Amino acid sequence: MRYLYIVLGLITLSLGLLGIVTPGLPTTPLILLTGVLFAKGSPRLHQKLIENKITGKYIRRVNEGFNIKTLAISIGFMWCMVCFSAFVVFNYGTMRFVMIGLGVIGTIAQVIVLRKKQKKAALIIIENEINSLQEKTIDNAS
Repeated sequence: MRYLYIVLGLITLSLGLLGIVTPGLPTTPLILLTGVLFAKGSPRLHQKLIENKITGKYIRRVNEGFNIKTLAISIGFMWCMVCFSAFVVFNYGTMRFVMIGLGVIGTIAQVIVLRKKQKKAALIIIENEINSLQEKTIDNAS
């Protein structure tokens, strides 16, 4: 099973790197999938992926979260490519609906990522406030 994860990781890594120079081929999701596959198959390859100057920036960007402006720009560019693919490349038939469906799925996924990061940031702020209140209480009791 370990080797299957590594082989699938190499395939998704190749597609992700190809996506850097190919319009319409998603880069970040493929690099993230590579990270998951390498984490399960080979911790050494996973660490190299994170430390790499090209692939590491995609993983760090998602781990740090998106602000509203970045999310809006990302969704805007994504929809430009979806519309180009749906209405110029595939000017008829089922593929048009597939591309639009993929755009909707991508938008929902990005909003979920943003919402999770906002909740996490809010929890960290609340935790810091509780810690500072506890420290003040201890100082006043002394």
